[in-house]
Amino acid sequence: EKREQNDLPFSYVVMCSAGAGATASWITSPLDMAKLRLQIQRGNNSASGGTDALSPKMKNSNNHRGMVDCLSDIYKQGGIRGLFRGAGARVIHFTPA
Repeated sequence: EKREQNDLPFSYVVMCSAGAGATASWITSPLDMAKLRLQIQRGNNSASGGTDALSPKMKNSNNHRGMVDCLSDIYKQGGIRGLFRGAGARVIHFTPA
């Protein structure tokens, strides 16, 4: 099959795809971290039966009211570095996709 003049070489397509995946995963990393923390919080609340019978460690943790509250708390605790903690591993995971 003949390539048209406007088609990009396969290697360019692969590199652009990898770059797009890496960029998207890095940008959305704080949202993924907040989602994970909210899921853990919900699981811990379910495990305790929804009562106030939480372990002392759980009582000291923050109960986030939503995504923005969770992101705000992460920023207060660790700044920008806190928001992007673990982003490198996420980028490595999603870049080949």
